[in-house]
Amino acid sequence: MASDPSSPGQSTPQTPTEKPSTPPVNILSSPVSRVYSIIHPALLLALGAAHFETLVAYPTKGLLNSLPWLTLTQILYVVICLPPAGSTETTAPADGKSSSRSPGPASRHGKHGKRKQHVNSWACIWSRLLPAFLALALTFALATPALAVLLVLFGAPLTTHNAETILGAAHLAVLSATALIYTHGLDRSVWNEVWGIARPADAVWGSALGTGLGAWFGAIPIPLDWDRPWQAFPITILTGAYIGYAVGSFVARTPLVFGKRIIFAAEDVEDAEKKSN
Repeated sequence: MASDPSSPGQSTPQTPTEKPSTPPVNILSSPVSRVYSIIHPALLLALGAAHFETLVAYPTKGLLNSLPWLTLTQILYVVICLPPAGSTETTAPADGKSSSRSPGPASRHGKHGKRKQHVNSWACIWSRLLPAFLALALTFALATPALAVLLVLFGAPLTTHNAETILGAAHLAVLSATALIYTHGLDRSVWNEVWGIARPADAVWGSALGTGLGAWFGAIPIPLDWDRPWQAFPITILTGAYIGYAVGSFVARTPLVFGKRIIFAAEDVEDAEKKSN
């Protein structure tokens, strides 16, 4: 007689369950975070405009002078607006409504409550600064060399303009990778989605994707025979990257796009639905 497949002595094969996708990143719910997240792209565009003339006249000097300001601006952005990887801080949904929290013991009146609140505030700041500096270190150590190689593979000079290539890659890395590393750490599943352009849209992923697309389109004027000084490598690439960052950050936060994924084929629709469940 044929044995019952549901009998205890016989194991049935189980299909491996795929790990759910990491949800999109929301901006922190504090008013300062939400306001600065809107101002931040405009600050980056103003920074690029302020150094544009120097960048055209002296590319290496312009890249060196603007890189510390770009780094500082990005550090402020991630510390003020984004939750670090693994945190459980309250965030603001895409519609701008923040969740309410009951006041803790630190909100009590009196000297003890104020002292405890002061200690907690410093601990909160340090808990954001430390991952921000770690993210920045990984950005320069890993993302910058990778993007420098990518620039060369896409046509950047190999034997000349080495300083411009490395500094340009550093700008692109700080723009695109710092917030990604800060919010997701080294989560392999997230980075698989990043390389596969399969992350759900949010301010972090939108700005990174916008940086890449902006740099791509920014390279178009370089080979044209217009004989303009601003066509020199990597001026138009970085200009496009800055503009793409601002546009991507804004578009990805809109309710129409937030949480959505880029679908390249009909077969990917079912996979995207499985990851979102």
